[in-house]
Amino acid sequence: MRFSIGVDLGGTNIKTGLVSESGEIIHFITTPTNAHSGEKAIVSRIGQAIRQLVDQGKSFSVDLKDIVGIGIGSAGLIEPKEGVVHFSPNFAGWYDIPLADLVKADLAHDSTNCKISAFPIVLENDGNAMAFGELCHGAGVGTKNLVCLTLGTGVGGGIVIDGRIFHGSRNAGAELGHTIIQSSGRLCGCGNYGCLEAYVGRHYIVERTRSKIIVEGKHSSLADNLNDLTPKMISDAAKKGDEVAIDIFEETGRCIGVALTSLAHILNPEMAIIGGGIADAGEKLLFEPIRSEIKKRAMDTNADSMRVVKAQLGNQAGLVGSAMLIFQD
Repeated sequence: MRFSIGVDLGGTNIKTGLVSESGEIIHFITTPTNAHSGEKAIVSRIGQAIRQLVDQGKSFSVDLKDIVGIGIGSAGLIEPKEGVVHFSPNFAGWYDIPLADLVKADLAHDSTNCKISAFPIVLENDGNAMAFGELCHGAGVGTKNLVCLTLGTGVGGGIVIDGRIFHGSRNAGAELGHTIIQSSGRLCGCGNYGCLEAYVGRHYIVERTRSKIIVEGKHSSLADNLNDLTPKMISDAAKKGDEVAIDIFEETGRCIGVALTSLAHILNPEMAIIGGGIADAGEKLLFEPIRSEIKKRAMDTNADSMRVVKAQLGNQAGLVGSAMLIFQD
């Protein structure tokens, strides 16, 4: 059996895993990123985690010759063929960083395991890696065309067409969080107005809940926790029947449904996969309003052919997807 090493480079943690071609995570390591420590220190932590995995893989009967490469997923504008991070919002000052080459050079410093530096390294945007992971071993198994949204502080995404990650002409495609859902809407962090992210990101969900209670005077069980609100607290309250919380998630679902309607008409995918912490609100609170909005707005063929489902791989989707990148060719 063949194995690869997947690296999910996040702003908070670096998750590194030894993954079989069948998608099983044999062993993984979580390391604090220390995002402000600089590229050299971050690359060193990635290299150290990779070396640890190779050494510990022997305990699972995985030899060096069984490992075929390394896949790295990172937020930002990525040039996969060059292995370069043109820009990443997670790391201050990261412009045109040749991350794949830097990791390879770090691995070459280890004289005991110098063969590790010969591994091919593939770099990809983390949203694309998540989508690819779900395609290979998650909710998207058996499909060839899908869109994937991950809902958190922002809204990430990925698109797969005919079984391949879609990058766009300059590798800047699939910025699904910046799909416009209102032409003169809220200001988004990207500088535009009316983006999906400005309506379903974590901060807006919390802000809108506070507004309903404080400005609109709605009664809610959340009134005593306004300074500490999280989307999970709001979804928990909704599951207990809190009307304000229920309204918030219905609004969130409708906004996502509007965005997915456009994607259904443009791409006609077989599936839309929704992941991230906010997706844990579940079927009734979030997914039913999404599907209802799509059915109301989309042409019948487009609506009927796109299943809307929850991601299956959870917070390991990026890790598994990154590892699978090495097998795609």
